[in-house]
Amino acid sequence: MGLMLGRQTARTAKPLPQPEEVLIAWLMAQPDGSDLTAAVNMEIRRLDGYRGPHPGPNRLKELFIELGRELAVSHISGRLQ
Repeated sequence: MGLMLGRQTARTAKPLPQPEEVLIAWLMAQPDGSDLTAAVNMEIRRLDGYRGPHPGPNRLKELFIELGRELAVSHISGRLQ
């Protein structure tokens, strides 16, 4: 018998989404006009607390860090124009 996850066993449970899929879903869920830089920083802080063995949250944090850098660059370049 596998690990029980609700009514499913670990063998029949759906696989976790890839970090890239999570990031895209998160971006699409952000309301218009929201402060993406602040939201990204909040997610990075939240993911900082993850101490588990699964690599997904750490990869997701890396993606949020990359997004934060891109937002900072686009914000700076937008002010220069």
